[in-house]
Amino acid sequence: MKLMILGAYGKLGQQISRLAAQQNWQLTAVAHKEHPTIALGSATLLLKDVRKLTFNDVQGFDAVVDATGGWQPKTAPIIYQGLAKIVQLLNKSQTRYLKVGGANTLFINRDHSQQLQNLASYYPAKFHFLCEARQQALTLLRTYSAINWTYVTPPINFISDGPATGHYQVTGEEFHANLRGDDGLNDYISYADFAQGIIDILAKPQYLRQQITLTSGNCPTNFK
Repeated sequence: MKLMILGAYGKLGQQISRLAAQQNWQLTAVAHKEHPTIALGSATLLLKDVRKLTFNDVQGFDAVVDATGGWQPKTAPIIYQGLAKIVQLLNKSQTRYLKVGGANTLFINRDHSQQLQNLASYYPAKFHFLCEARQQALTLLRTYSAINWTYVTPPINFISDGPATGHYQVTGEEFHANLRGDDGLNDYISYADFAQGIIDILAKPQYLRQQITLTSGNCPTNFK
C-alpha cells in the first residue's frame, strides 16, 4: 500500500507511521517543518503546509490519513482548512481518506439533534473554538459522496501514553458513555490501539463515508 500521513510528526502520526512500516507499506510523511529528533524510519518526508498541497502531491496514493490537529485558537483552523484542501484534491478519485476526528461531534440522542459538544460538562466554553473547527470539517466531509472517506473518532479519554490493551471495538456516531459526567467507563483508547485501528481500517474497504468511533474500554484509574 502507498500511504500518505498528514501530521506525521504528531504523537498519533508517529504511531501510525511505525505500524505502517511494519506492514512494509510505502509511506510519505507530510509535515510543515522537520523535527530532526524524531525518526520516521524509511518514510519519504514532504515538508509542506497541508493547505498548500497540490494535485500532483497526492496522486498515486492508495490512502491518505489526516492526523493533523490544532489545540490552540490560532492553530485550530487547520483542522477544517486542511480537510477542505484534501477533499478538493481527492474528489472523484479512488484514494481512501481517513480523518482523525473529535468526540465532540458524536450524537447524544436518538434523533441526532444534540451532540456531545453541547454539554458544558464535557466541552466548556474554552474549547468551543476546537469544537467549531472539528464540526466544520465533518460537515464539509459529509457533502462529498465521491470520496471514500471515513471520519474516525476517538473517545473522550484519548491518551497518548496510555497503556495499550491490544484490542478495540468499533461503534458508530453516537456517544455511549456516561452523559452525566466523565467517569471513564467504556470511554478510553490509547494512541497505540487507535493507530492499530487505523491500520486495520486501511487494510480493508470498510466504513466508507461513515463516522465511526474506536474504544478499548474503561480508562485506567491513573489517567482519569
